Amino acid sequence: MKLFVPVLALLFVFLAGKANAQWDTLALRFRTLTIEDGLSQGMVTSIVQDKYGFMWFGTKDGLNRYDGYHFTVYRHDPADSTTVRDNYIYSLLVDRQGRLWVGTGIGLDLFDPMSEKFTHFSVERSEVERGFIQNIVEDHHGDLWLGCSTGLAKLTFSAPDSTVGPPGYTVKRFFSSGTGINIDSDGLLWGSEQWASSFTIKPDHEGFDQVDTLDLSGLQTTNDGLILYGVRSISNVVDDTLRDRHYVIEASRILERGGPDHQLKTLFQFSKGKGGINGNRATLDGEGRIWFGFYQGLFRFDPVHRKIQKLVARDPDLRLSALSAGLVFRDRSGLLWIGTRGYGVLIYDPKMERFHTVPGPGVHSLSPGNNGKVVVAANEVFVSVYDPAMREYSLSVPLGKFEELPVMHVISQWNMGTVQDRTGTFWLNYGGLVSYTVGDQAPVSHRAFDGLTEDVTKSSTVPIFLDGDSLIWFGSEGAFGRYDRRSSTYTWFPWPITSGITEGQFTNAIIRNRDGIFWIGTQRGLCGYDPRKATWWHFAHDTKDTSSLAVDMIYSLALDQKDENQIWAGTNGGGLARIDLRTGKVKRFNTKDGLPNDVVYGILNDFAGRLWLSTNIGICRFDPATNSFRNFDATYGLQSNEFNRYAYCALPDGALFFGGVKGFNYFNPKDIVDDSTASPIRITNIKLVNKVLDHREADSPLKAPAYLSQGMTIPMSDNMVTFEFASMEFSAPVEHRYQYKLDGFDKDWIMSGHERTAIYTNLDPGKYTFHVRGDNRDGIWDTQGTSFQLEVLPPWWRTWWFYSLCALALGGAVVLYLRRQRHHKQFLEKTVQERTSQLSTAKERAEQSERVKQQFLANMSHEIRTPMNAIVGMSNALRRDAPTDPSTRERYVDAIASSSENLLGIVNEILDLSKIEAGRLEMERVRFSPRTILTDVIAVMQYRAKEKGLELSFRVEDDVPEAVIGDPTRLQQVLMNLVGNAIKFTEKGSVEVCVEIAATVHVEDSRATGDMIGLRCIVTDSGIGIAPDRLARVFDEFMQAESDHTRRYGGSGLGLTICQRLVDMQGGTISVESEVGKGSVFTVNIPYALAAPQEQVLPTEAKPAKKQMSGLHILLVEDNKLNVMVAQVELRNAIPDVKIDVAENGQIALDKLQANTYDLILMDVQMPVMDGYEATRAIRALPSIKALTPILAMTANVLEHEVQQCMEAGMDGFVPKPFKQEELVEAIRRVLGLH
Repeated sequence: MKLFVPVLALLFVFLAGKANAQWDTLALRFRTLTIEDGLSQGMVTSIVQDKYGFMWFGTKDGLNRYDGYHFTVYRHDPADSTTVRDNYIYSLLVDRQGRLWVGTGIGLDLFDPMSEKFTHFSVERSEVERGFIQNIVEDHHGDLWLGCSTGLAKLTFSAPDSTVGPPGYTVKRFFSSGTGINIDSDGLLWGSEQWASSFTIKPDHEGFDQVDTLDLSGLQTTNDGLILYGVRSISNVVDDTLRDRHYVIEASRILERGGPDHQLKTLFQFSKGKGGINGNRATLDGEGRIWFGFYQGLFRFDPVHRKIQKLVARDPDLRLSALSAGLVFRDRSGLLWIGTRGYGVLIYDPKMERFHTVPGPGVHSLSPGNNGKVVVAANEVFVSVYDPAMREYSLSVPLGKFEELPVMHVISQWNMGTVQDRTGTFWLNYGGLVSYTVGDQAPVSHRAFDGLTEDVTKSSTVPIFLDGDSLIWFGSEGAFGRYDRRSSTYTWFPWPITSGITEGQFTNAIIRNRDGIFWIGTQRGLCGYDPRKATWWHFAHDTKDTSSLAVDMIYSLALDQKDENQIWAGTNGGGLARIDLRTGKVKRFNTKDGLPNDVVYGILNDFAGRLWLSTNIGICRFDPATNSFRNFDATYGLQSNEFNRYAYCALPDGALFFGGVKGFNYFNPKDIVDDSTASPIRITNIKLVNKVLDHREADSPLKAPAYLSQGMTIPMSDNMVTFEFASMEFSAPVEHRYQYKLDGFDKDWIMSGHERTAIYTNLDPGKYTFHVRGDNRDGIWDTQGTSFQLEVLPPWWRTWWFYSLCALALGGAVVLYLRRQRHHKQFLEKTVQERTSQLSTAKERAEQSERVKQQFLANMSHEIRTPMNAIVGMSNALRRDAPTDPSTRERYVDAIASSSENLLGIVNEILDLSKIEAGRLEMERVRFSPRTILTDVIAVMQYRAKEKGLELSFRVEDDVPEAVIGDPTRLQQVLMNLVGNAIKFTEKGSVEVCVEIAATVHVEDSRATGDMIGLRCIVTDSGIGIAPDRLARVFDEFMQAESDHTRRYGGSGLGLTICQRLVDMQGGTISVESEVGKGSVFTVNIPYALAAPQEQVLPTEAKPAKKQMSGLHILLVEDNKLNVMVAQVELRNAIPDVKIDVAENGQIALDKLQANTYDLILMDVQMPVMDGYEATRAIRALPSIKALTPILAMTANVLEHEVQQCMEAGMDGFVPKPFKQEELVEAIRRVLGLH
C-alpha cells in the first residue's frame, strides 16, 4: 500500500503557457424533452437506462420513465408509504441485476417494476443527520456506495442476488461531510470530501476496505520542467476500456490515468477562476471523446488530439438550453442525453455526424478544387473554397466586392457554376465566362458577346467542364460551346434539337466517357456529342414508349461503373433513369420503387459501385446490383431536406458533397454503415374497451405492467383489445416502423407503418398470441420482437358442457339425417366425378390451346423481328456508310427488298388464315397453266435451295393438260408453302416436285362441272422427317414437328394449316408420309375443270402505259411523310410528266380540289382532322363536275370489309400498302379506264 500511494499521488502535467484554454465552437442539432412533452420538471439531476430499455430522469419534482413517446411520473404521496420517499431526485443507479436505485433528498429507495412500488432504505446514523444522496455506485462485489451530503456510506447486502423482497443489509460510514464517489472499470473507487482531500478506496466485501488519501496540494516540478498540480476535488471517473485509460474529472481539469505505470497526467485545464466542470455526470461517446457540462455550457474533449470544442445548438431557440448543461449520459444505442439546469433534456444522435454539415446560404454549385478542397458557389458570395480537412473555408470573396464593376453588369448575375483549374484560376458563369485569380483587382470577362450585338442564347456557360489546361466546354441555350483559353476563341456546336428555352438554363449536366464522347443533360432530354466525328445523339421522352425517358428535363448524369454503354440520369419529376446508349431503352425508378422523391438533382458514384442521389426529400443511396434504395432525410443531420442542382461533386478520396438551400453536406460513403443492432420493442399499454388497464387495480386482468406481463385472460364481453407499443431506440421515435400479428386471428403480419397501436374487436373465444416487432433507425428489423398471450373466455352457451348437451340432443337426428343423405351423396359423388373428368379434359384442352397460342405469338415476334432487323440494319448502313460501290449498294437494297417481301408474306399468311376462318376467302375460277405455276414456284425457290447447297428439281408429266380452270393463286400458294418447308427442313440432299394426273379423282366441290381431271402435286425431300406421334397433328394450327424446330428453323406454324384449308376449299386432299431422318413426302390432289382450247388472237399494238398516262395531274392525300415519298417516287418513275400535289389530311384535300382540277385522287384512309372516308363522301357531295374525280384508295387496311367500306364511301378503286410499282400503275389504269 505504501508503494501504491505515490502512484496514486501522481503529478498532473501542465504545459506552461497553456493555462488559458481556448476552444472551437461547434453547432449541433439537438432534440429536446421539456415539461411540454410530459417531463415533470425542467432541472434534470440524473439519467439512466434500465434493462428493459426505458429511460429514467431524476428531477427536482419527481422521477420520470420515458418510452420514446410518453412519460410516466412517480411522485411522493404522503398517504402512501410505497411511493418514492421524496420528489427531489438527486441520483439514479441501475445495478448489475437491473434493479433501479433512487437517491432522493432524504434517503435511498429501491423501485420494484412489477408492483411499481418503492422500498425505503435508511443509511443515516440518526434522523437528525439525514441528508441527500448525490451519487450511487456499485462495486464489483455488489455493494452500494452512496455519496451523501452527510458523508460516504457503504451498503453490504446479506443476499445481494435476492429478487424477492428487500434484501437485508448493513451500513458502514466514512467521513462526516459531503462526499462524492465514483468507480472505474478496475473496481477502484475515487472520491472527494467537501473542503478536504480526495481519496481512493479499494473495496472489500468483508469490510476490509482500503482507503488512501490523496492530499497533494503542494506544487512540484518534474525533471523536464513541467509544473505539477495536486488533485483537489475529484467529481467523476470516465473509462475508455478500448484504450485502457481512465479519465479523472476534477473541478477545472481533465486527467488521464493509464499505461503500465498508471500515472496521472493533465490533458486539459480551464483558466483559473472560470468556474468548474460538472464532471459528476461526464460520459464518453463512441469516438472516445469526453462530454461534460461546464459553467459556460456543454463541451466535448478529444483526449487523443487534446482538442476541446464548445457545443452549441444549431437551433437558436435551444442555445440557452445547451449553456445550462449539467450532465451527460450515453444510452445503449450510443445516443447522448444531456440534462440541463431548468430546460429539460437535450438529445443528440452522434450518427448525425456521419453527414458533415456546413450551414450557410443556399449553395448553387460545388466542384472539386485543388489540394483536396471544394469550390463553393453560394448566395451573396463571388467565390469561396472549403477545406474539408480543416473543416473551414480557406477562401471567401463576397459578391459585394465586385458587383459594382462594369464586368459584372451583364444579363445575369446569378452564378450557377464555378470551377478551379490547375493554375488556381477560377472560372465562373456570370452571363458568360468570367475568370478570377486570387489577388486580382477585378474578374476578367471572356464572354462571347457584348450584350448588344451577339446572340444572347450564347450568354450562358453552365455547367463548366474543364478539359486539360486549354479547353473549357459548357452548355448554352443555342449551342454546345468550347472555349480555348490559349487563343481566347469560341467554337460552337449547334444542338441537334431546338432548345425552345425562353428563360432558365438549357443544360444541367456534362460528363465525358473514356471514348471522349460528351453526354449532356438538357431540358429536352439527353444529348451525346463525339467531337472527333462531329456526331450527335439524342434521347427524349416519347409518350407512346414506356421504355423512353419519363420526362425530358435532366438535372444530373453519371456513368455506370460496370458498363459505360449505360448512363444514369436524374430528372425533374421523372425519378432516376438508366439509359442504354446502344438501344435507347430506359429503365425507370421512382417513388414507387423506393426513391424518396422524383426530383433527382445530383448523382455521384462511390467506390462500392453504388449511386448517391440528392432530392427534395434528402439524400438517397441506390444499389444497382439489387435495385434497392436507402433514404436519409434531415433527421440524419442533413442541411435540410431540399438540395439544389449543380450542387454536387466528388473528391478523389471518395468524399461526396451535396449542396442545398441551407448549406451543404459532405461524407465518405464507407462511413455510412447501417446499424445492425435490433431495437427492442415493449408493449407499453393495453386497453380493454378503450380503457387503459392498471395492474394495480384489484379487478384488472393484468397483474404487472404491460411490458412485464406475459399474458392475460378476459371475458368475451370485453373483447375489444388495444395494444400500444414502442421501440426502445430513441434517436427518431416517429421514424420507427412496426409490424404486428395476432396468432389465431391474423394470417400474415400487419404493416402498421409508424402507427403504434393495434386494435382487435369481436374476438372469438380462444387462445391468441400477439406479436409485435419494429425496425431501428437504419431500417433493420428486430426479428424476435415481443409477444403477449391473450385468452378470451367463452360465454356459458359456448362452454364444453353446453356443447355436450347439444350434441346428445342432436345425435339421433344426425344419425337419421346421415342415413337419408347416404344414397344422395353417392349419387352426387358419381355426378361430380363425371363433371370433374369433363372439366379436366376441357381444362387440358384449353391449356394446350393457350400454350400453342403463346408459342405462336413468340414465333410471330421472332419471324417479324428477323426481317425488320434486316430492314432497319441495312437502312441504317445505307444512311450511315452511303456506299459508293454499286454492287454493295445493290446488295444492301436487295437485302431490304427481300426482307420486306418476307415480312409482307408473314402478314399475308396471318390474314389468309383469318379470312379462311371467317369464311370470306373466295376461290377464283380462271384459266391458267399448271406448268407455268410450277415453273414460277421453282424459279422463286431456286435461290433459297442454292443457298443451302440443295438440289431442287421438278417434273411435269406429259399428260398434264396445258390449261385448266381453277384458282392459280391458291395452287401457287400451296406449292410455295410445301416447297419452302421442304427446303427449310432439309440440311443436305435434294427436294423434288412432281405434277401428274391422279389415277382417281374424289370431287367434293359442287361447282365442278364438265370434264374434270385430278391434278396431283408431290413434294419429296430428304430432310429431318416427322415423328410418328406428331404426324397426325402436322396440319393443326400453330403446330410444328418439334418445339425446338421453331427456334432453329423459324416459322409461324400456320403454313400447313393454310395449305390444308385451301386444298379443302377446292375440293381436294392433302396427305403426308414421313420417316425421321430420311425425309417427307407431301401429296396434294385437287380437281380442276379442263379448259377449252383458246383461239389464237393476233396481238394488237398497245401503247405503253407511261405514254397513255403521261401528264396526269394527281392529288396525293397522305399524312405519313415516308408514304408520300414512296408514292411520289413510284408515280414519277411510272408516269411521264406527272404533276403531284400533296394534302396532309382530308380537309386540305377538299380545299385543294375546290381550287384545282385533278385527273386522279390517291386517298389514304386513316388521317387526322378528316379521314379518307369522310373526305371521299365530301368530294362526292360537291355541286360541281369535280365530284366525279376518280378516287383510288391507297391504304394498309386490306381486310375485305375495309375494302368494302372504301367502295361504299364512293372510292373507285383500291391498292393495298405496301404496293409494287406495277400494282399501282395497274390500279390507276383500271380507275382511269385505260385498259
